[in-house]
Amino acid sequence: MYASFKGKIEEKLKDKIVIEVNNIGYEIYLPESEIAEITENQEVKVYTYLQVREDDMKLFGFLSKEKLEFFKKLICVSGVGPKVALGIISNVSPSDMCIAIATENVVALKSIPGIGPKMAQKIIFELKDKVLKDQIEQLENKNIKPIENANLKEATTALQVLGYSERQIKEVINRIDIGTDSVENIIRKVLKEMQNM
Repeated sequence: MYASFKGKIEEKLKDKIVIEVNNIGYEIYLPESEIAEITENQEVKVYTYLQVREDDMKLFGFLSKEKLEFFKKLICVSGVGPKVALGIISNVSPSDMCIAIATENVVALKSIPGIGPKMAQKIIFELKDKVLKDQIEQLENKNIKPIENANLKEATTALQVLGYSERQIKEVINRIDIGTDSVENIIRKVLKEMQNM
């Protein structure tokens, strides 16, 4: 319903901002790390997700589409609501989260405030399984042969969690040398190349 808002920041609070668009102030919850980056009266574009409940409606926003897409993946995990997902994104960058999911690094997730070992495992396994299923269906629909290299396949899956398309990932992989790199190294190389594009 509301894909994005572009306007001036009228007010900054601990966990949300009020952005003025055409003389209307919209209250949007943002990760604390992003709130710290912006100032009042600054013009920003915020990509949003509208949560609708029986008795309440809330807007959650991000300064990049990448973080919004990652947020949508997180709230699909049972037990992870929008507030928890915001906390995760505020404490861990999508690229580090991507690596944690690909390498099943429970310790990295466990270090995030409010995330215990069970929740960390649930996030990793539910997200990984969902993205793997989506990827297999996409490959079958397009009659594309799945990637044979196991590490490359895991890295591709993890990058798709971040919202990158299979086409984008393949374009970058064709330009870099991955050899027998680990999953983590492949992800780091691809993300570095993406940033330079």
